[in-house]
Amino acid sequence: MAYQSVKALTFDVGGSVFDWQTAVREAVQTLAQKRDVEIDDHAFAMDWRVRMFQLLAQVRSKELPWLNADDLHRRALDDLAPNYEQLELSSDERDALTMVWHRLDVWPDFPEALEVLRQHYCVVILSVLSFSILVDSSKHAGISWDGLLSCEFLGHYKPDKEAYLAATRLLRVSPEEAMMVAVHPGDLRAARNAGFRTGYVAPKLEEPGSRGETSGFDIVAEDYADFVRQIC
Repeated sequence: MAYQSVKALTFDVGGSVFDWQTAVREAVQTLAQKRDVEIDDHAFAMDWRVRMFQLLAQVRSKELPWLNADDLHRRALDDLAPNYEQLELSSDERDALTMVWHRLDVWPDFPEALEVLRQHYCVVILSVLSFSILVDSSKHAGISWDGLLSCEFLGHYKPDKEAYLAATRLLRVSPEEAMMVAVHPGDLRAARNAGFRTGYVAPKLEEPGSRGETSGFDIVAEDYADFVRQIC
């Protein structure tokens, strides 16, 4: 194999594997049609994602207490709602909308790639998303992993160095024996600073945090089929 020292692949999934944008946009559009109002569902989805990560940064800096991704998504939705008053979201509707993150579809080229990769490596999720989101969306997409590592249980959120190192301890590999795979250069740079190898896969859709320099990563792939060709 081209990367004989690598034993474990740790995958980011929000945007990298799971198509959160389509799920959120369709759910928001359904609510808008129910209200018979117009809404920019793309802007809503992006605003929600960005606000969630702003709150996550406050958790990392200890400005907020520890919250998992479900709590962060719900709080972000409360912050966002006044900007989309035409939806008139009730508390129950906000709860229901938050649950859309538990039934995300997978990018079409990923399942086949995952099965090939699992023949050569230990393949796990390493994500800021909650454990229940990872379980539910994986089952919804019909895919199986060798393990699910949610930062919810690691005591640190990516891109804190401690989150990556906690993953390697649980996997019983050294950092240089792990490769972080993602569509977000920032995630990969942080993993590289923790000693990981890095694999960048071009995003399918515009993705917050997906822009940035990709030189210096071990693998830069056009899609998951390309990633498999390069690493197997």
